[in-house]
Amino acid sequence: MKILSPCLMLTGFEPFLDVKLNPSGEIARALDGRLIAGTTVHSAILPVAYRSLGPSYARALEELEPSLPIALLSLGVHREGFFRLETRARPVLDSEQPDSEGRRAAQIDPLGDRELFTSLDLDALAQALRSGGANEIRVSDNAGGYLCERCYYEVLATGDRLGVPGFFLHVPPVGLIPLEDQFAPVTAFIEELVRQASS
Repeated sequence: MKILSPCLMLTGFEPFLDVKLNPSGEIARALDGRLIAGTTVHSAILPVAYRSLGPSYARALEELEPSLPIALLSLGVHREGFFRLETRARPVLDSEQPDSEGRRAAQIDPLGDRELFTSLDLDALAQALRSGGANEIRVSDNAGGYLCERCYYEVLATGDRLGVPGFFLHVPPVGLIPLEDQFAPVTAFIEELVRQASS
């Protein structure tokens, strides 16, 4: 697949456990190939499985070659009715919830030897969400210790290696904010992310 440059790598997750409609995956799928702020979105849907997430993410990046993404963004769903900006990814996961293959965080080796942090301007990203129609936005330094945090560590570590910014945005479940009402805030968020990555 030929990817136009510049491009942005966007991931979401497949349905899992009791989440029958995962907005993170649906948004990523819908935005795949879209041109936002002059940047082509390249999307991938990741498995909710500790062991296969890393290889799946690596394959999605390989599809971009020879292009280099200007930024990496991953979406995940959480349980509450607001958008949540994640600032930190920890190397040791601690969720007791099993993944889609039945594995728990305690069975997973540490992802690295240090915590990783995003370098992006959170205030500007939050304002972009508001401009897109998001009513409530919170900033968090705990990505949950589950697959979302596993993914965020992958995003930030990959961003460090490539020299591009990375971020993880938690979106609300569709039962609290309908899927169709999430597209505009996320699109505005991506516009601001592209602006920061390009400056």
